Amino acid sequence: QLHETLNLFQRCRVERDLWSERVVLGTDEHGIWFGGGVDTFAKKGDVDPPTDDHERGFFIDHPFVGLVVPDGWWTLTFNGPEHVVTHYVDIVTPPDFLVDEVRYIDLDLDIVRRSDGTVYVDDEDEFLEHSTTLAYPPVWIDRARSEAARIFLAIERGDEPFSSACLDWWRRHAGH
Repeated sequence: QLHETLNLFQRCRVERDLWSERVVLGTDEHGIWFGGGVDTFAKKGDVDPPTDDHERGFFIDHPFVGLVVPDGWWTLTFNGPEHVVTHYVDIVTPPDFLVDEVRYIDLDLDIVRRSDGTVYVDDEDEFLEHSTTLAYPPVWIDRARSEAARIFLAIERGDEPFSSACLDWWRRHAGH
């Protein structure tokens, strides 16, 4: 089983949130909140700044907060109430917490809320393709789909932590 797991991790895109690039703001009943600001480099995998490939990494031009849920199958980025994309939720495998980073596998599905209130699921095509080409285990496929549906509805309804919790953490971090 260990060999199968290692092979799976080699095939999949492992995401890394480096704590050194973000500030841990605190914890609450939802998980661990972190913040980043202007010129925070957001990356996928092991890309070092700067990069010309926006799909692999980019500099963020606004303050944001994020939430990592210790046993969750998702992570949240809240960009503030005025940003065109207020909420961005990545559906991921449950995170592994290391000394200076958090690791998880991005399962491609994203739930996005725009400032006009529109909520949608993004990258379903990547999820379908990678489910086959990267041979996601059936439990990952089922869980990713169920979490995406659950998070979509929670954001539409304004459930926590997608409402006042993320706004409060963002205001504290951004100084608003």
